[in-house]
Amino acid sequence: MEELTLQEIQQGSFRVLLKFKEICETNNLRYLLAYGTLIGAIRHKGFIPWDDDIDVWMPRPDYEKFIQYCIDNEMGYFILKHYKTCKEYIYPIARLVDSRYKIEYTNAKEYGLGLFIDIYPLDGLKSECHRQSRKRRSYIRKISILCRNQYISSPNKLKNILKKIYYEFHKNKSLNKILSKSDKFAKKYKYNDYENIACTVWETTECFDKSDFASSVDVEFNGEIFKAPNGYDNLLKKTYGDYMKMPPECERIAHHFYRAYKK
Repeated sequence: MEELTLQEIQQGSFRVLLKFKEICETNNLRYLLAYGTLIGAIRHKGFIPWDDDIDVWMPRPDYEKFIQYCIDNEMGYFILKHYKTCKEYIYPIARLVDSRYKIEYTNAKEYGLGLFIDIYPLDGLKSECHRQSRKRRSYIRKISILCRNQYISSPNKLKNILKKIYYEFHKNKSLNKILSKSDKFAKKYKYNDYENIACTVWETTECFDKSDFASSVDVEFNGEIFKAPNGYDNLLKKTYGDYMKMPPECERIAHHFYRAYKK
């Protein structure tokens, strides 16, 4: 198999995004471009030139409806990767995948990934809730360990010993059950009940003001129109600072570290 170039990865991933958009529009589901994809839309009207993935947010109620749609409907070579649809899946977010491709990660367990988009559910975030924060970190820590083929060593000897012990203790536990429990806990904090929202199942939780998500605006991405949060400028500045400024050349690198192939 011949390895895909970055441009081919971007083109293939964009086709997955178009399928995702079609499903959302047909079923009246809310979605919003997220993270680097949102920066790309605003700053470049497309991909950040070196970016190798696509990210979207969905409010939890719409996310659950999207998951169920993918379970109930035949989508050809597009498939959903989620703990409900794939027992080997390793992440607490969903991915819509083009199965005509194969992706190989370094030190991540195999679950049949193709070119994909990341779909992040947004749940309520209770201000200064130590229980929510503590439980969330516990789930994320276990997931980050169990999704790998081996533990990631640390330069600190004591931390390295503790991480190895933690890995050995948890490595045989069911990741699928932990993903299910993490999701169930996140859903306790309902999107509609809180002023702050976040993707609380993911490793880094940026706290967003829900008023920045009160409505959507149209933005251009690769010549097509997609939805973005009405307060995108505010939330991007809060997360990234001066997001319109290009980073130094040494930082203009892809961050997923995978190889992609056409089957």
